[in-house]
Amino acid sequence: MLMGRTGILALAKVSMLILMMLGLNSNADLHGVRSSFLLRHYSEGNITPGAGTNATMYYLGKEWTDADRAAVRNIVKANGDTHIDLYTRSEPRRGGHVVEGHDFTERLRELNDAGLKPVLWLTPESKHGEHGGTVAEQKAYMGRMVARYDGLVAGYVVCLECDDYWSPSQVSTLIKHIKSKSDKPVAVHLTPGVGGGRFKDPNYYRDADYIYLQVGGHTKTGYKTADLQRGIRDLKEALKLGKPVVVSEYSVYSTSAEAKRFGDVMCANGAVGTGNGRNVTYCGQRIEEEEIEEERDYTPIIVGLTMVTLFALYDTVLTLQATDDSYKIGIHGSKVGMTYTDDRALITYRFEF
Repeated sequence: MLMGRTGILALAKVSMLILMMLGLNSNADLHGVRSSFLLRHYSEGNITPGAGTNATMYYLGKEWTDADRAAVRNIVKANGDTHIDLYTRSEPRRGGHVVEGHDFTERLRELNDAGLKPVLWLTPESKHGEHGGTVAEQKAYMGRMVARYDGLVAGYVVCLECDDYWSPSQVSTLIKHIKSKSDKPVAVHLTPGVGGGRFKDPNYYRDADYIYLQVGGHTKTGYKTADLQRGIRDLKEALKLGKPVVVSEYSVYSTSAEAKRFGDVMCANGAVGTGNGRNVTYCGQRIEEEEIEEERDYTPIIVGLTMVTLFALYDTVLTLQATDDSYKIGIHGSKVGMTYTDDRALITYRFEF
């Protein structure tokens, strides 16, 4: 088959797209996420931070000092965390006042530099009050957050315990708005149970990329970590919905042995991440894809596509031949070409003087 310059130009555009895809090592997912956003025993023991918070959520709060933030980074890094959960807004309370007017850029950079990928929770629980106003106002706010910080975060949770204040359709509208401005994953967190404890409605997850599952039974007093068997049941029920599940909330003491054991069992039962501590490293990461990426040799593909692109600039004719087990590409009337099969790729050329 002979191709003229017009056909080559079209093929060249496709070639560049393929090269871009081959070179892309996307981190735009939350598989394997590991965070410890509830740290109540540190605040109760007055260990750190000085702001007295019980969660990493308030890291961006204006009451926090540099020493507070450094202490929390050290705690969660020692707990094996790879990500950190953060509110982008919260009304004043003991944990810290996070307001939109503050520029979070440097704080997000310091977390990335520390090896902690930020996950932004765009709406806190109902008692903070930020869920009020119209859907249009909420879209505008979330759009601003994405526009400012998208390059510094791993993903978003549209709301904490969304079912306390928004309907499934409102949540879907906000998720779609975020996705129109970012290719980062968006998750939904509800009250305890699949579909939330109030309505048990899985439609809340309809447009989410991830389910951030909360398992009930963990309290400030009494049981500090949720019942393990309940967690397994909830996780298996959530997995039936066909979306990846991060078991996000199950203990107020993320560094405790009980919380870590709970996280390990969730990973063993199909979760792709945890939010209140674990021991194991592997938890749903796309390891197989990464290993294949390392083993794959793209050299012959890149050479072939480069030939296509280079000769697209000139009034030259390429030859393309295909059989059941091989592909050949060459420059018509020359000795330059490439043969590709499942077993090998052979680049041929000949110079005459």
